[in-house]
Amino acid sequence: MGRMPDSANFIMPQDTKIPIQRLADRLFDLPVGNYLVSENFSEFCRQYDLEDLWKEYRVLSRDQPELYGHFVIKNAFIRLLHHVFHSRPDEFIGVVTQFLFRLSQEIARPLPLDDLKRDLVDLGYPDGDLETGFSRLRRNNEELRTCRK
Repeated sequence: MGRMPDSANFIMPQDTKIPIQRLADRLFDLPVGNYLVSENFSEFCRQYDLEDLWKEYRVLSRDQPELYGHFVIKNAFIRLLHHVFHSRPDEFIGVVTQFLFRLSQEIARPLPLDDLKRDLVDLGYPDGDLETGFSRLRRNNEELRTCRK
C-alpha cells in the first residue's frame, strides 16, 4: 500500500476528471483491456477490496447504451480510479503503482512511466511521494527492455 500523502504537500485539484481521464487514456494505449478482464486483475481487486465495486462499475458501464466494446471496460476503470482517488487518497499511489507493476508483468512491455507519473502529480501528489513506487517500476521497465533484446 502507498503511504499517506503529506497533507502539507498534497493538494487535491478542483477537477480530477481530466487528469484521471488522461491517466486512463495512456493506459488504454497499451493492451490494458485484456488485463482488466483477467483473473490476475480480479485477484488485484480482491487484494484492495475493490472486487464488488469493479463488478458494479462494469455492470453500470455495460448498461450505458452509448458505450460499447472496450469503452465499457474503460468507463468502468475510470469510475474505479475516481472512487479510489476520492475515497482512499492515502492509498491511491500504492494502488496505482501496484496496478502498473502487475500490468507491466502481464503485458510484458515497458510503460510510459514519465507520463503516468506526471498525471499523478497533476492529481496533487508531490513528486517525492511517487518516487519509491516509480523507481521500482523503472527497474521493472529496464528488465523488460533487457529481456526483449
